[in-house]
Amino acid sequence: MGKNLSHNPALECLRGNRYKAPVPDTLDLADRAAQSVNALTNAWNSDEGYALNFIADFSSKPPVLYPNNHTDAFLNIPPKFIEALILTRLASGTDLNIDVDKHVIETQLDLLGNDGLTYSPTNVLTHFDDSNGNYSEIWSEGRLLIALAMLMQIENNPIWETIALKKIDRIMSLTKQQDDFLYLWRGRYWIGDTPPAHHSEPKGNLKNGSLLDRYPNPAMSIIYSVGSTGYGASLIYRLTGYEPALRLSQGLARWALKRVFTNPDGRWNIYHFHHSLFAIMAMCQYGYTNSDEEILERVHACYNWARLMGDPSIGYYTEWMPGSDLYLASGQGNTVETCEVADMIFLGLYMTKTGQGDYWDDVDRWTRNMLSEGQFLDSSFHNNIPDSYLHSDITHKPYEDNVLVLEKSVGSFWGWMRANDGLKIDYQSTPPKIINTSIMHCCTANGARTLYFVWDSIVTENSGEIQVNLLLNRASPSVDINSYLPVKGKVTLQIKKPNKFSVRIPSWCNIAHIKVEIDGTPIKVNVDGRYLKFGKLSTGCIVTLNMPIKDNTTHRVIGEIPYKITTRGANVTAIEPRGIGYPLFQNQSTGLDKTAERFIPDIASIDW
Repeated sequence: MGKNLSHNPALECLRGNRYKAPVPDTLDLADRAAQSVNALTNAWNSDEGYALNFIADFSSKPPVLYPNNHTDAFLNIPPKFIEALILTRLASGTDLNIDVDKHVIETQLDLLGNDGLTYSPTNVLTHFDDSNGNYSEIWSEGRLLIALAMLMQIENNPIWETIALKKIDRIMSLTKQQDDFLYLWRGRYWIGDTPPAHHSEPKGNLKNGSLLDRYPNPAMSIIYSVGSTGYGASLIYRLTGYEPALRLSQGLARWALKRVFTNPDGRWNIYHFHHSLFAIMAMCQYGYTNSDEEILERVHACYNWARLMGDPSIGYYTEWMPGSDLYLASGQGNTVETCEVADMIFLGLYMTKTGQGDYWDDVDRWTRNMLSEGQFLDSSFHNNIPDSYLHSDITHKPYEDNVLVLEKSVGSFWGWMRANDGLKIDYQSTPPKIINTSIMHCCTANGARTLYFVWDSIVTENSGEIQVNLLLNRASPSVDINSYLPVKGKVTLQIKKPNKFSVRIPSWCNIAHIKVEIDGTPIKVNVDGRYLKFGKLSTGCIVTLNMPIKDNTTHRVIGEIPYKITTRGANVTAIEPRGIGYPLFQNQSTGLDKTAERFIPDIASIDW
């Protein structure tokens, strides 16, 4: 089927309005999205059926990219890249390596089985132990549903809905009803599989299952099955109204509620933060889709508990759940996958969208700090690493790529960050060494798509009023935002469509001390909570917000390591001690105006 794809759907993302304008040199999520496209399109092995090179290893010279197994190379991660490519191209308008998108989509179409599931190939990456069978992963199926939901929204092509609904039907045939929930007895399936007549819920330690089926704790199998699949099914229902998709998302959400996220105060007990959060995100998607207040209230409780399990001042959330056996065994300085940061930002946005609370400040701080600092942007850093930290006894990996790996990886997101360093250093070795898994591309896709989620949320419309929720740079049909934060306390809004406007002021700023001008003339503005409320503003007028902003210094223990942190507004502007491998918070914005191309896509917004 893939070989018959006669066009490139990703080209639809490039349709829009482009123009040059002065933009301050501060965080610009559209620009960050464009940079992520570089990594998203350079991680593929075209000689091995467009297998994904999952790991970037910067611990030696030269750095290398390589796949880690069949499951991530063909099933679990490529659909995340399709979603991320669509979203980042929409935000940025970049056409960089646009043909790669088509090849990746075609590969996924070629892997479709007659029953609607997607199966791993057997004639490529044959050095891997999992290359000798056609199997499907439930995590991949959910991720494909999400990718299909994106494709359905960028072009009017019935093929995407047809594939999605067939997948829903096949997944439903693998579930079993119990009480008010649905369950799956494992996460990996082979062609022709049918549920055993008397199968029960997962009990852990499955020998023939997916990676998460093999853990002793059956809750790992549950959250693995619920996460992407429940999330994707909710999206498909919202786009198509297909009732089995709603039943699937509801059944899986209630399975997670019944078996894992049982505490009304939000606590749970699973070691892996990201997989836990993604199951909560699936519950959130269902709750939002079906206005299920019971589910949304539990998601809200889980979010509030989770935000205190890390450092909410900068968005530092670790891979291993604090207090778990793996956390305690991991040694001082437990590290962050960008996935956890991205998941928490998603939940903050959705908890705000659903009216469970106001979490714009969480989203603002986490985006400005661990998410944006978690993106790898400087390919020259490798020359500054002391040689003693690099490995000289190199073991070559199957199918590794060592050509311009640093340049190909620009735009990626770190997989094992500390608060001051993108690269994790193993201080247990003598001498200390950089670990050999610098980037895992699940984080790249998750971080990249979250750039879109935040970008899309900067400006929204509610009851006929344009709301500016985050003071970040953004071009939109109604208003262009130029934010000089944190260099100076200045934000300008160029009004492009006559309308009522409101602007949210972050909590670090005393809203009573803001001075507002329209076209240079000071005005008084009504205040409603954290929002400045404007009447109808005219096309072409310039609103200027001037707000007091100052430096603050604090000492914090983050990931079990003490730091001295300087903040300005919501941004960390300095951190001590300085990182060694890839120091974070070192390259600060200048705030100077520069001429840049702005892009407003014709597809105004995607349901995500």
